[in-house]
Amino acid sequence: METALTSGILTSLAGRYAKALFDLAREKKEVESIGSYLKVLQKLLHDSKDLKQALMNPTLKRQEQANALQEICVKIAAPETLQTFTCQLIKAQRISYLPKIIEIYDNLVLQMNGELRVEVISAHPLTPSQGQVLKMVLKKSFPGTLNLIFMKDPRVLGGIMVRMGSRVIDATLVTQLDKLATAMKGSA
Repeated sequence: METALTSGILTSLAGRYAKALFDLAREKKEVESIGSYLKVLQKLLHDSKDLKQALMNPTLKRQEQANALQEICVKIAAPETLQTFTCQLIKAQRISYLPKIIEIYDNLVLQMNGELRVEVISAHPLTPSQGQVLKMVLKKSFPGTLNLIFMKDPRVLGGIMVRMGSRVIDATLVTQLDKLATAMKGSA
C-alpha cells in the first residue's frame, strides 16, 4: 500500500493521523463515506470563519470545542468513526492539521484505487495538448492512473512544478533564478 511517494508524508504528524483514519475506515468499509464527509467538514470550516476561529481558539475549553464539532458532525450525519476522530483531534489540540489530514486521506484513497494525485503548478494555465504530453511523459515513470490537478501560481514566473506525494520536480523560472543568484554570490 505504501509507496516511496507517500512514505515520507505518512511519517508526518498529519500523515499518521490520516493513515490511522484511513485504516480504520477501510476496516469498517467506510473509506468513500468518510472521504465525502471530510470534504463537507472542510467546506464548512472554510466557509465559516467563526467556526474555524472557535475550533482554533486556545482559550476555549477542549470539551466545548469537541461538543461543538460533535454537534456539527451529527447535523451533517457524519459516520461515528469520523465524529470520534474529529473529537480526538480537538482533545489532542491537532484540529489545525485537519486540512492536511484530508489531503493525505484523499491521496490514500486514490492510491487504494490505483491512482496517483499529481499537482501541476504553472504561471499560466497549460493547454489541453500540453497537459496530455505531460501526462504521457509522467506515465512512463509512474504506472497506474494519474489524476492531474492543474493549478495556476503567478509566483513561479514560468515553467512548471510537479508534485507527486513527497516527490517534487521543480522546473520553474523562479527556482532557476534563485540557483543562478546563489551561484553568483558563491563566485564573488
